[in-house]
Amino acid sequence: MNARQDTIPPVVYNGSFEPQLTYLNSLIEDDPENPEYYFQRAKVFFDIHKYSDALKDINQAISLESNEELYYELLARIYQKMGKTSLALNSAHRAESYKNDDPELFLLLSRLYWELKDLGKAQQYLAKAKQLAPMHSEVFLLQGVFDSAKGDTTAAVKSFKVALAQDPENAKPFQELAKIYLARNKEDSAMYYVLEGRSINPNNPFFTYFEGVVLESKGLKTSSLRAFRKAIQMDSTFYPAYYRLGVDAFNSGSYTEAQNYFAPLTDKSEFSLNSNLYIAEILEKTGQGAKAVSYYENVKSEDTTNVKAKEALTRLYKLYPPVVRAPKIDSSAIKPGVKAPLTDTVKSGVKAPKVETKKDTAKVKKPKPIVPQDTTRIKKNIPPIRKTDSINNIAPERKDSLK
Repeated sequence: MNARQDTIPPVVYNGSFEPQLTYLNSLIEDDPENPEYYFQRAKVFFDIHKYSDALKDINQAISLESNEELYYELLARIYQKMGKTSLALNSAHRAESYKNDDPELFLLLSRLYWELKDLGKAQQYLAKAKQLAPMHSEVFLLQGVFDSAKGDTTAAVKSFKVALAQDPENAKPFQELAKIYLARNKEDSAMYYVLEGRSINPNNPFFTYFEGVVLESKGLKTSSLRAFRKAIQMDSTFYPAYYRLGVDAFNSGSYTEAQNYFAPLTDKSEFSLNSNLYIAEILEKTGQGAKAVSYYENVKSEDTTNVKAKEALTRLYKLYPPVVRAPKIDSSAIKPGVKAPLTDTVKSGVKAPKVETKKDTAKVKKPKPIVPQDTTRIKKNIPPIRKTDSINNIAPERKDSLK
């Protein structure tokens, strides 16, 4: 890896990404079989939140070089940003199979298990990362996340501040501190951390989005909606902003607009239940009860105790009874019936048995009496002799008759 990188011109990351992309495009055009160029361009796309383009490039890099752990680590981070946590976890474990002493990779695995609500595995990987890099900023960041989830926000704040002390350029602790202080109804402190975080990472849509959340808590609706829309412009996959805009449109009676905001969230674990519920209610309110049934069923499959979904389905099933489909029959388990052999498949000299139906057996005729034949008049069936037969090839009894 290091030997190859020595031959690759360095890519300088700064605020402007267009020169980087132009530079990398030219490198790829000159050498389209070099996986490192696709990897570098995938990192640029990742940094500017163009995850689909990043995914395409990193997959191209992997197709050219399938044994590089850094490629799979970036693939995992891309999948994580796209909300595909299971795929991200698989890719991270693939990277781990090549290199199992990287604290950054262990921190990624810890966060992925945390997103999958497996706190035990998340803490195991955090412990591995801490053993290798005890003063790593991300170690304190994740510890703060776990403390906050347990309800110990005092310990969480302490961990986040230590994370900032270790790396003042790490924007993630600012995000977590903004959340905690807003939950404590300290909007000014929350806004302070939003602005500090944005000064470090201006392209991060979270800070624009959370500014909208703080403004909304202050009753500044127009400004908050503007911030949510701007967050989506910065990153079209930033789903919390979609949800906020969808709720506002629903409460305002703009049902079509609300449905458009909720639609991308129906398969995202964090928002799927409420988004399906909102869409189902919208469909009912707009006279599309038959379509609403499937969305209520999605809610019930995710939460069997959801009262609203149960009541709605009880009501709607009276108008639109669920379609009961016959279970599919496994044709491979059915033994074929015994059929009479076809005439064209019967061996020569063997007569096919006659299959008698009820109609046939009702009209069976009595067999004709057998009349004995006069055997004295029957000639012997002696085969004729061909001209090519020689005397030596003729049976002895026929030789006598020829003499």
